[in-house]
Amino acid sequence: MNRTVIFILLALALFAPAAVLQAQNPKEEVVVQNLLMDAVSKMETSPQEAMQILQYLDRHYLPDDAVKYWLGMAYWSAGKAAKAEECLLLACALDTANFWYRDALASLYSAEGKAAQSAEVYLDLLGKQPGRYGNAYTYTLKGDRCLAEYKDTLALDYYEKALAYDPQYAPAVLGRAEVARMRGNVPGFLADVHSFTLNPAIAPSAKCGYVSQILQNINYPFYRSWGAQLDSLVEGCVRTHPADSSALRLAGSWYWSTDRKDEGRVYFDRLMKAYPKDLKIRYLKLSLLMDGGNMKEVLDECEAIVKLGGDRNPEVVPALTTAGDCWHAMGNDRKAMKYYDKVLKIEPGNATTLNNYAYYLSLAGRKLKKAEKMSRTALDKEPDNPSFLDTYGWILHQLGRDEEAKPHFKRAMVYGGKDHLEILEHYSAVLKALGENELSQYYRSLADKKKAEQ
Repeated sequence: MNRTVIFILLALALFAPAAVLQAQNPKEEVVVQNLLMDAVSKMETSPQEAMQILQYLDRHYLPDDAVKYWLGMAYWSAGKAAKAEECLLLACALDTANFWYRDALASLYSAEGKAAQSAEVYLDLLGKQPGRYGNAYTYTLKGDRCLAEYKDTLALDYYEKALAYDPQYAPAVLGRAEVARMRGNVPGFLADVHSFTLNPAIAPSAKCGYVSQILQNINYPFYRSWGAQLDSLVEGCVRTHPADSSALRLAGSWYWSTDRKDEGRVYFDRLMKAYPKDLKIRYLKLSLLMDGGNMKEVLDECEAIVKLGGDRNPEVVPALTTAGDCWHAMGNDRKAMKYYDKVLKIEPGNATTLNNYAYYLSLAGRKLKKAEKMSRTALDKEPDNPSFLDTYGWILHQLGRDEEAKPHFKRAMVYGGKDHLEILEHYSAVLKALGENELSQYYRSLADKKKAEQ
């Protein structure tokens, strides 16, 4: 802290209208004042010595707001935020008119991530001293408070005051946009959001996250009416941050989701070229390839991810699992199980892989004892998963243990099994094996109905 500022603050603290020092007599008052001046002068050069003097004053003299304030500042400088808060609160209580104390408390709250407490203090200061504390930040806080209370006209007034101080102050711009949205003023809302996307001072991840939320909550009629303006929001993010991954991902996803895949592919290609070693981006590419349905391209990308991440890296597990599922879909369970084995070497308790592995073994009628053990492990981890219940029940059926299998299928029905064709077919087969033909036929009819709907 600048030495001049220190002495200005000390003067304000010592000669505030309220009685500052509460020493027992004038002689002690002089001692306290001198020691306090000495402590403040040492705050930068000898902080430990300053702390010792302030602690001495705090212990040996009556409670004093100036001492509490400076002791709080010393604790804050020493990284003891809780003690600093305690002292500043006491200083504020001892002299309720001293705005420096409350300002310091608000700054402490802000630095410690206590946004709500900081806002309360600043709003109080704004109400008491608008000339000193009226700025883009505090007026926006007041606007947010009014908006939360559904006082949109008053909120808008405060946002406009904030923007008079700083025309690009993002929280005020978004606050005004929210007022427009609440009033059904779509052009006003989109105009403010667009200016927000073009502000280079705002972190692209925060900007793209906000725009993404807007896009996720629109319906087709809104898109049909305002699609061009929504495109502008997306393009604004990319134009302001042309190489940023969150901006390119936003644009690619937006165009892809609105069935403009060629445009989306342009942004995804830029993204892949800019960040070829980013596993999250490679997984994004994988999901796009899976959407295209080309198994060879999917398998090639899975291999690329495994090579990039390393075959012992937990982050490559989804790629290994996907490769296994692809090989199974293509009818090559031998290769599928090799990939599942790789997954289980990395994550021996991976429930989904254990279940799938066991189920594919059961379909092939191979290694049923091994399949039962794997399926049981998966089911222990997710006892209400209908697919896991089906796998275990079906393996028990193949082992001739239909009485044991039945309760698992009953449980699967409770947790959504009626929505799955294979589970219905399996349960019907188990009931038939038990001689419960009428109930077996009932579940067979449900399976037939489900098949007809597909």
